[in-house]
Amino acid sequence: MEDALWSDCIPLDILGLISSRLVAAEYFIFRAVCKRWRDAPLTPPHRPAQPEKSPCLITLRGDSGIIEFFHPVYNVMTTTSIPNPKLMDSRIRSSKDNWLLVSNGSRGMFFFNPVSNDITELPDLPYDNICPSWTFSCPPDSSSACFVVGIDYAGNPPDVYIIKVGETSWTYHNLDDPADRYKCFCLSACTSPIFFKNNIVYVLGDKGTLGILTINENSIPSWKFYGKPFPRRRLNPIQYVYTAEDVDNEGMLVVFLSHHEGKVEVWRYKMNGQVLEREKITSLDNNKTLFVSSVGSCLKPCIAPGLGNKIYFSMFHNKKGVFYCLVNRKYYSFDYLGIKNVVGKGQDVCPPAAFGQLKIEASKDIVKRSLSASTLKGNTRLTPRHLSLELMKFEENMEAVTILGGKT
Repeated sequence: MEDALWSDCIPLDILGLISSRLVAAEYFIFRAVCKRWRDAPLTPPHRPAQPEKSPCLITLRGDSGIIEFFHPVYNVMTTTSIPNPKLMDSRIRSSKDNWLLVSNGSRGMFFFNPVSNDITELPDLPYDNICPSWTFSCPPDSSSACFVVGIDYAGNPPDVYIIKVGETSWTYHNLDDPADRYKCFCLSACTSPIFFKNNIVYVLGDKGTLGILTINENSIPSWKFYGKPFPRRRLNPIQYVYTAEDVDNEGMLVVFLSHHEGKVEVWRYKMNGQVLEREKITSLDNNKTLFVSSVGSCLKPCIAPGLGNKIYFSMFHNKKGVFYCLVNRKYYSFDYLGIKNVVGKGQDVCPPAAFGQLKIEASKDIVKRSLSASTLKGNTRLTPRHLSLELMKFEENMEAVTILGGKT
């Protein structure tokens, strides 16, 4: 024992307990100490003591009424123990603070708080719900007036549903003007509108332009459109798009995820008077962390070492969360082997937990593997037999990022 390294003398169960309390960079350093520490069994992490400080990915299982909570920073998954019948056959449409805007069937709409289980009912829609994008101005229990807005996919300009919480019926605004072709505007897929103060809603167009909807409480809402379309060569590779409010800069962040090489670009959209300023950025201000999903995203201050300039996606590798580092321009998950991965249209291919580069390319039905791994201590070549690929059909429209236990 006198010649043994001190790092070899710590029992594996103690190592697992230690590692379960580490996040991000702290865990990376722990695993890099030696091979024994790297091979130590990973004990399921403790639930965060202050969940209000980090966003949580909410998954609504509409077939059962059960909600799953995934804490991406801690890599912890929990579920509600009792199904909620109200949530069966329902779908998350938008999220803000602790509240989810949920649709049920073709016309039902209501608010649900997964922390308190409170429900705020809304009247049924007068027509079938054809709006792909929904948003709301503030929590329904706040002192301010809460407006709920649904936006049609396209139009000249797009039609909208609007209601103020407490009213007994929705107002459907048919704004389409076939003769006014210059106002033709199509929403970008996989985005949620951003509701700003003064009842201003930012909506990203499918060509990279910006639509701004102004909600007028006592009159018809109005649209204005800004920016020139991006070149086709920039738009064609884009597979997913996510939007988040950039509070400090009074604008919107847009994340473009390409199916070619899994390329990630982040753009800042900001109005300067009547001019739209679009800027590609390579880092998040003040070392912040971005959490994104198709129906709710948020930009948060860094809460732990190593979390700055990271984008947490609503993707999984063997039940482990996936994030992207803007500094290294690589994908990571919580088991620290780099791999190359394939994403097919409409699905995410999720390999076993891996730390390192995760390369995403387009595919149809056949999953091809080309693995290239790296660890903190050097490079290692891996062949396909070392890792198996797990295919997960990722239901983006069933998930939303929201803040648990506090306000944004």
